[in-house]
Amino acid sequence: MGNAAYLDRKQNRPDLDAVDGCTRPNHDFYDALAQAGVNTVIRYYSDQNNANLNCKNVTRRERDLLHEHGLALAIVYQFEGRSKNRFTGSRGAQDAEFCLERARIINQPTGSTIYFGVDSDAGLNSDQGVTDYFRAVRRVFGGRYDIGIYAAGARCQLIQSAGLASRFWVPEAPAWLGTHAYMNSNRWHLFQNKTNIDLSAVTDGHGQKIHIDTNIVNPDQTRSIGAFTRDGSERTYDPSHLNAVAKAHYWVNQDRLPVYDYPGGSEVAHLCIARTVHVISSNDGWAEVDINEDGLPNGYCQQGGLLPLKQMPKWRRTSCKLMDI
Repeated sequence: MGNAAYLDRKQNRPDLDAVDGCTRPNHDFYDALAQAGVNTVIRYYSDQNNANLNCKNVTRRERDLLHEHGLALAIVYQFEGRSKNRFTGSRGAQDAEFCLERARIINQPTGSTIYFGVDSDAGLNSDQGVTDYFRAVRRVFGGRYDIGIYAAGARCQLIQSAGLASRFWVPEAPAWLGTHAYMNSNRWHLFQNKTNIDLSAVTDGHGQKIHIDTNIVNPDQTRSIGAFTRDGSERTYDPSHLNAVAKAHYWVNQDRLPVYDYPGGSEVAHLCIARTVHVISSNDGWAEVDINEDGLPNGYCQQGGLLPLKQMPKWRRTSCKLMDI
């Protein structure tokens, strides 16, 4: 997320390409990602280094560093995505032109994907406004870049039906309009299954507090999310690996599902309904689970409280609070 890859990320960086901040790469973190099996990092285009992220906007330097560590790069444009009535045709044209300029600066290869973050529930912007926005993006891009949308299920369905994007990325926001139905339609390409992970083998021990998000690729829809490698080629993924990842992830189907240190032991964590968990193994009705996506077991939960990834349960308001992970 944001600027995790830099040790000096707290330095002020008023200019998107300034050299006075975010210049000390955290090679330990890059190495930890690669060693954990990560091969693609998603980073931002953004009008400003906002949201308390002084190095939010990816630069050519960071692109090169990622590639040096064998990591492909995918791009999402996100700026004030939670503002009311932000998404209009005129703003879509403006944002698309901005993205073309950033793509030129970091040398993003044509044919790769730029996602646009509609980072709010459907009530803040009208269907017509969002449709006009993506129609304008499509016009300005003129086929130079593939278009993706990061949005609630209802928005992904809207833009997919209108033929205005080709990649569809659903946030970890199970209460947002249409997400339950859209996930179960199996038309999605990418699902943000965990956000703000900061306690894991991947994030710990690198000299600073690091937050990351993780995502699952839908093996029934794609072998690629439109990321690009050092030589400008598209990063594709092994279908058998994608299938294995998808089959190992389950939905929580109880309001609050305890995680125990061993089957029937003491509670050490909990999971909330309509959130995912990685099942490492299962036996006698118990599932050994990884709750922070670092591949290491954190405890055990009852297998009966889980559903396969293709069967998302409906989210409902409960007293269950998401844990810091």
